Amino acid sequence: MDDKIYFIGLIIIGGIGVLIGLSVLGGGFSNGSLVASPIDLFTSAFAAVETDWSSSVGQFLITFDDFKNSHQEILSPNNPVKVFDVDSQSKDNVIWIGTDHGLFLSRDGGLTWDQFISSNNEITGQSMVFKVLSASNNEEDFFVSVFSGGKGAVYKTQDFFFHLEKIMDFDGEAAYDVYHYGDYLYFAMSTGQLIQFNLISSEAKVVNVLSSPVLKIFHPGNGSYYLLLKNGTLVEGLSLDSKFEKVNLPGGWLFSSTPIKNVVFDDGIIYILTKDGVQASYNGGQSFNLLKHIPILKKQIDALGVNNGVLYVVSEKNLYISRDGGDNWKIIGLGNEFRAGQFYFSGGRIFLSM
Repeated sequence: MDDKIYFIGLIIIGGIGVLIGLSVLGGGFSNGSLVASPIDLFTSAFAAVETDWSSSVGQFLITFDDFKNSHQEILSPNNPVKVFDVDSQSKDNVIWIGTDHGLFLSRDGGLTWDQFISSNNEITGQSMVFKVLSASNNEEDFFVSVFSGGKGAVYKTQDFFFHLEKIMDFDGEAAYDVYHYGDYLYFAMSTGQLIQFNLISSEAKVVNVLSSPVLKIFHPGNGSYYLLLKNGTLVEGLSLDSKFEKVNLPGGWLFSSTPIKNVVFDDGIIYILTKDGVQASYNGGQSFNLLKHIPILKKQIDALGVNNGVLYVVSEKNLYISRDGGDNWKIIGLGNEFRAGQFYFSGGRIFLSM
């Protein structure tokens, strides 16, 4: 009897050791994503090859009056399109969207769309465009991260993408996010690296290596930097070349925590979306509170957005809006044909990708 108990104890201890090892290595049992199911994000070690960050049909609901009325728009009627990024800072209603079928352009605030092909075919309809980042206030300069033909590259343009200057390229890998700070660019890589590029000297160096591909870089203005990793982990550091510590989240099992599907920063509050629902932290990520008053009968939440204190949650065909921090919710039927993906906010416009 004692031998059996001893043997069972060894099995339990061994299982715990494996879980600890997986946690340290960043593997765990789940692959988190920005807006998709945690198991759907990547099916390849090279995350640039196949992703499912946002929309899968290339459709948007666009509203100019906070969803009192909404308009359905289609990026490409011939191909399902996955949306990675939206840059809509232009004062002239020009919007750029990066997708897994290239770069799309709207000149009328999102009502109609054209696919954009660069003059030397750096960006085509077969390119993955992960990030479109305004480089200045003149609305002509951009940084753009592209994966095409098995190679990743970050380019700079000073004439609306007609001419692209290569800043740095990567064989078999891609920069999922690009962060601009002074004379430096930082690339969030599919390898888990953070690469710093000096725009003056054109020198580059690795300043950090994470245990999982880095999907997004956040600097919400509270003195910290945050990284969202492929495995659904959120980490925090004082700078991009400092040590990053895991933000402890509620839920999970034993030593793990529930993977994050989306994270939003708004006016000092951190909102996360997991399989358990929407949770908010009012103390910089030290603790999270579940928003319990969303009148959703099913547990499924497809999209989360926050803009100037207003919370937007989509579950199936219904939109829930709260203006008091999540206590009371207005319900709007969207009538959407496909599952909602991600919110994007620009001035008085709200985009909801499908």
